[in-house]
Amino acid sequence: MKNFLGFIALLASSSLFACGFYPYGEELRFSFFNPDLMGYHSYSEFYYSANTFSPQGVYRDFDKRPNDLLWVKYCKNKVSYQAVQEVLGGMSVGDINPRSKNEMLHYLYQTKDYEVINYLKFAKNCEFFNSWMEDPWERNEVQSSPVRRKLLKNAILLSKQTKNETLKFRYTFLAIRMAFYSQDVVKIRTLFDTVFKAKPSKDILFYWSLYFRALAEEDKALGNFYASQVFVNAPEKRFAISQYYNRDVPIEQVVAFAKTDDERANVYLFAGILKHDKSLEYFKKVYEYRPKFDGLSFMLLREMNKVEDWIFTPYYTLFEPSIETNSYWDEEVSVFQTVQKRVEGDRNYAGELLRFINTIDLNSVENPMLWKTCKAYLLFITKDYNGSISLLNELEKVKQSELVTNQLEIIEALALTANQEYGKAILINEVKPIILRNKNYQKFLFALGRELEYKGNTTDAVLLYSTLGKGYENYYEDHNYYNSVYWKTVTNSPDNYSDFYNEYFDYINVMYTPGQMEALIDNIYKNRDKEDEFSVFKYSVLKTQLPLLYDLLGTKYIRQNKLTKAMQSFKKVDAKLWNEKYSNWEHENNGWNFGDNVFDENPFYVVKYTPEFIPVKDAFRINKYTVTRQLIKYINKAENPKEKNKDYYYFLVGNCYYNMTHFGNAWMMRRYYWTSGGNPTTIEDEREYYECLSAKTYYLLALKNAKTDKFKALCLRMIGRCENNRLIHADNDRFEGSYDQFQNYIMGNNKYYRELKEKYPDYYGELTSNCDAFGKYFSARR
Repeated sequence: MKNFLGFIALLASSSLFACGFYPYGEELRFSFFNPDLMGYHSYSEFYYSANTFSPQGVYRDFDKRPNDLLWVKYCKNKVSYQAVQEVLGGMSVGDINPRSKNEMLHYLYQTKDYEVINYLKFAKNCEFFNSWMEDPWERNEVQSSPVRRKLLKNAILLSKQTKNETLKFRYTFLAIRMAFYSQDVVKIRTLFDTVFKAKPSKDILFYWSLYFRALAEEDKALGNFYASQVFVNAPEKRFAISQYYNRDVPIEQVVAFAKTDDERANVYLFAGILKHDKSLEYFKKVYEYRPKFDGLSFMLLREMNKVEDWIFTPYYTLFEPSIETNSYWDEEVSVFQTVQKRVEGDRNYAGELLRFINTIDLNSVENPMLWKTCKAYLLFITKDYNGSISLLNELEKVKQSELVTNQLEIIEALALTANQEYGKAILINEVKPIILRNKNYQKFLFALGRELEYKGNTTDAVLLYSTLGKGYENYYEDHNYYNSVYWKTVTNSPDNYSDFYNEYFDYINVMYTPGQMEALIDNIYKNRDKEDEFSVFKYSVLKTQLPLLYDLLGTKYIRQNKLTKAMQSFKKVDAKLWNEKYSNWEHENNGWNFGDNVFDENPFYVVKYTPEFIPVKDAFRINKYTVTRQLIKYINKAENPKEKNKDYYYFLVGNCYYNMTHFGNAWMMRRYYWTSGGNPTTIEDEREYYECLSAKTYYLLALKNAKTDKFKALCLRMIGRCENNRLIHADNDRFEGSYDQFQNYIMGNNKYYRELKEKYPDYYGELTSNCDAFGKYFSARR
């Protein structure tokens, strides 16, 4: 029997989502280092991502493909690259004729290179049977056919007959591809080993053929070796070959097949890129064998994105990293302590990466600027803020693209913000223009806010959080950062499904103290009329929501039972908010106002789910201010030594406190959303909200001052109702058994119902079985 008050539905809060939603993966991942800006698009299928690897076009429209360039070279550079593209990509067999206006075909006919013309026609005839477009994954799904076998035989024959070395290899490649789709692995091995293996120049045609040779290899270590060479040298085959890499083979067995340092580097690169965990040791090996290598630079970039995820995702959001195979949460330790311990371990790894970079000559690598940028970033990650800022300032002086410069400024803004003493952190002037240039980059703004919050500046933190959601477009056009932010708090409840936030109000509703709220409101009042661009952005949301903030401040004081302060706060809320948020106007016009967020009954005289039984004497327009004012008035009357109707006023106060719980008609005095089954939170008055402790206290005082047995019996009945709620909330997770057994357990342990039955047996049955009788018992108060 588990959790009768557990989550039933997520309702009416902007941080609560449709049933079943929970953020994960790329939605959570923090990354301020955009790989698309660094010039390694040919490796883009292997960018670090919670979505792992995915096939996509590795060549952009302006990239020149190696096979097309081979044809330009064959034509002695007398034809354009675009002409070659047109022949290879857009023409049919019938288009290849002497009348064509294509520059490449014109050249071939003019030079009477009929062998190549015939080859192009033959290749076009083969496309239907073994084309990239037909089977982009190049899986063994196409069954062998007589036509393909005939084409395969002809390709081998033509390869042997031609004296043109270029065509010899091209016909053989076509034969290898058709052998693959015919599932003839023996033929693949034979053709490659007899024709391509001794090829003096290893061009793209060689590596395309090696791709199929790798798939046909029975020795797993040798297959991995071939795959590694294909991965490095044939970008369009990278994703496909990665699907065949055998991760169980020890890398020492694979590298044993390498004859050159480049081949050794290729082995370690491929294996390292396929790792989702730490790859520093492979990274060092690649540098040892091939330092001036774009693959090494990409490997560094990928490792940086890993480190970001491992450190920033948990540090800023308290979620696990987007890729986490083994949960590291420890139920015996607070979430924040667990995150700090994990993050420190990963910062140490970032330090190892930084120390390695410091040992090498950055002029020896393929992209020194990238390496220096990574070094500056690692200095920030390892909390050497001064070192990071100093190096970033140097790098910003180097002429680069606007996006790369902005990349450096984002890191600098984070470093400048983090590099402040606790209690003295502010949004410094150097950071403000960077924020304005990136005002739609939600994860960046949130990270800045989190740094400020961790440094004690909760005011500027929430001002930044309030801007989240204003710009939902992805920050970079070509790189999807899943721009929305979701985060947890250090006081998360493990029983709460909706234990995360994605906008400011729900977060401060739970986390901010009244003192922090007052500081925030005071700051807004002082600065809301400033006209500089940054202030306009910073206060754009909250300066329009001061009534709501006063509502929240008063609500927080209600939770602490500081009624005078609550009333003072509620008094500053304008009538417009009371009417729009807590009146029948919203109830009637907002089609999904779950929980009926409406003061529809007087909480002193009407108890929810109970027929009216108390005549209303003090009618007033109901809102949070008037309810609090009336509550103070009735408490003062009840506590006045000269008051003759103490029992009456204590009972009304008890009703109000009961109605301000989950079970009453004024629950909105303490909460901003309501769910039918209860949704556990970490709000400070959680027990009060579900266990009716204050209501019980005042009903007990009503009982103490009661004069008649019937009214005493009614008081015990209400006290017993509060006690039932307390027992359910306190014991539902610990009780094992059926629902009926649990109900019997609750009734059996409710001492006030036992007292009611023992002292007033004649009234017990009527009071516990029929609420309609309450009026009769209340009228018998005197």
